[in-house]
Amino acid sequence: MLIRELQRQDCNAVRDALIACGAFTDEEVQVALEVLEAGLVGGLSGEYPHFVAEVEQHVCGYVCVGKTPLTASTWHLYWICVHPAVQGRGVGQELLSHVEAFVRTCNGERLVVETSGQPSYARTRRFYDDASYIEVGRIPDFYKSGDDCVLYCKTLTAGGQ
Repeated sequence: MLIRELQRQDCNAVRDALIACGAFTDEEVQVALEVLEAGLVGGLSGEYPHFVAEVEQHVCGYVCVGKTPLTASTWHLYWICVHPAVQGRGVGQELLSHVEAFVRTCNGERLVVETSGQPSYARTRRFYDDASYIEVGRIPDFYKSGDDCVLYCKTLTAGGQ
């Protein structure tokens, strides 16, 4: 498996993964692709650094992070997606580990994640639990009625979580 910076030729594979995983609405996919474009323009020093995972020379997942505005050292994980054809093979874990290391090199001290509280997202929440992220809050009915926003955080500095 290879984790590397997003390149323009990766966009179709990322779009395919976003659609195939079935977790995102059409509107969410559209927003992810808009952020993807901003990531291409800014590169790793821009607002939305992106990385992709290649398995057998095929892009099968991606991750997008960004420094949280108005904070000294907090970053947000905005998107992470792995194509269902390779889920369960450690691709998401590798993407997450890579982005955590990247954030550390940028003097980031913590990474915040927001995800859905719906039952269909139980596997996603377990993924963050297993990666030592701590649920730090929940906003009821955030996305829509019955769909809470679940906030996770991981401290990336020595002695952190």
